[in-house]
Amino acid sequence: MTASANVLVLNIDYTPLEVIPWQDAMEKIITGKMELVADYAGRFIRSAYQEWAFPAVVRLTKKFAQRKVRLSRLNILARDAFTCQYCAARPRKKDGQPELTELTLDHIVPRAQAREGMVVLPWSAGKERVRADSWENVATACYDCNSSKADRTPAQAKMVLSKHPRAPNTIDIARMAITRYRIPDEWKMYLPQGSPWADYWEIPLDSD
Repeated sequence: MTASANVLVLNIDYTPLEVIPWQDAMEKIITGKMELVADYAGRFIRSAYQEWAFPAVVRLTKKFAQRKVRLSRLNILARDAFTCQYCAARPRKKDGQPELTELTLDHIVPRAQAREGMVVLPWSAGKERVRADSWENVATACYDCNSSKADRTPAQAKMVLSKHPRAPNTIDIARMAITRYRIPDEWKMYLPQGSPWADYWEIPLDSD
């Protein structure tokens, strides 16, 4: 496995937040905004006059409030763990990373059925209206499932969603960041106990 140049960022309470390049981590360590928690053994960053351990995990020195995540194709795919929300297919490249070209975005209630850009979610008892392009109405789908569903709701297409999509919370945001990368051993003890994130890239293909 290629040595990672990325750094896991923990909140002040040691909960995972995001992944950043080592250059950003070093800048924040030097300015006191972060502190080193774990380094990549045997690796160093050197200048003409100084040597530092290569950061693997850092922690914020002040609590970080939850931020909103931009609604985008990549963020929706990451929220859904790069997995079709209908058939659970998780296409991958030979190195195990997600094959993004094999995944699409599906509007659960098709935009063709929207009224003034708004739709009513099928599972909403209160008939809640949301924007057609929203976290709650868009889910990851493989090409076959998206093609089969076409411009229908899951019920009309006799298909079942694995879960109701929603806007990501703090834990989702951290998972979205972490599962885009191979997980170095140095990160694993700082991920939630029993978390599948730690072995995300090592899960055998036939377990999907």
